[in-house]
Amino acid sequence: MTASNKVGPLPVDIAEISPEFMSASLAGSFPGVRIARVTIEETHHGFSTVLRIHLEADRATSPADLPRTVMLKGQFEEATRRRGRDYTWMSLEMENRAYELLPELGLRIPQVYFNALDAEHAQMIILMEDLAARGVSFGHGLKPYTPEQVKRRLTSLAAFHARTWDSPELGPGGACHAVPANGATMFDHYLDHAGYDLAEWQRYVAKPRGMACSVKFHDFDWLRRGIRLAGRLADELPNCVVHGDTHLGNLYEEPDGTPGYFDSLARREPGLMEATYHICNAMDPMDRRANDRDLVAHYRSELQGHGVDVPPLDDMMEQFAIYLIINYVTFIVNEPTYQSEAFNTAHASRANIAMLDHGTFDLVNSLTL
Repeated sequence: MTASNKVGPLPVDIAEISPEFMSASLAGSFPGVRIARVTIEETHHGFSTVLRIHLEADRATSPADLPRTVMLKGQFEEATRRRGRDYTWMSLEMENRAYELLPELGLRIPQVYFNALDAEHAQMIILMEDLAARGVSFGHGLKPYTPEQVKRRLTSLAAFHARTWDSPELGPGGACHAVPANGATMFDHYLDHAGYDLAEWQRYVAKPRGMACSVKFHDFDWLRRGIRLAGRLADELPNCVVHGDTHLGNLYEEPDGTPGYFDSLARREPGLMEATYHICNAMDPMDRRANDRDLVAHYRSELQGHGVDVPPLDDMMEQFAIYLIINYVTFIVNEPTYQSEAFNTAHASRANIAMLDHGTFDLVNSLTL
């Protein structure tokens, strides 16, 4: 359940998260709630800020099902605001929209109690359930999934992608048309908008994350040609609504292993681009090398089971090889304030090894030179 913003301007400083604000924002989901005190128990910094908040309420007047703790996500990160300000706002709009759209399309996400945007202050606030309170297992980028876990995830993604695969709802006037299109082209534009020119690129590849990768992939001209190739391919192929950021830090599993998702950047693009991003990010390189073709075949079979007309597996594996570039560039330029250098290095290295395995360097050259 979500509620419209009837609380006025959203807090732009963590100190402004008051009992009054929490009472007003939770009232749509818990009528009559009166929060007496809020205590921030945990703070996680990244692209945005995630807080675990303990609620002390007037239990005599507040609903009995009011949780003791909630998670609050908001844009309290000054480094994010400085880097590509317009794209920061775009990301906030994408995530806010995702929490309203994705449950309707069958993707398992946390229960949302309140979500709102404040354009004047470039702020987003999402209040949702504390998943830890019911014993889910959170993904972690430095703890790879097993092939079986990835297979379950691809099963759920295929069912989700099939709901809007090549659907008229993606076109003008459709329910999903407002969802931004093509993450590859979006990333290409972001590099320019946020100032990632050749000198800035070289500064990033000189970090451990870049030094863990082949020098062939340090070529900025090759990288931009590769991203644009992925973008053209994404425009030509059937699209669907995707979660948009399925690295392990944005995923969880229910106690029975059922896949769950949060922190979506929902957009329209080929479903295989998302499957590629997940397979590469989620697996140890040796497991990925031994299983990626079988996993793409499983994803393909699941799509077929939902009535999707899919291309031959060999064609999908060529697309997989191209889409790996998005994995690579994402973590080469990922700001160190968002993730640790160990995290960025591990993910860039996974993409590097996958691109070497699948001949991505030569494939891009053959298709773009």
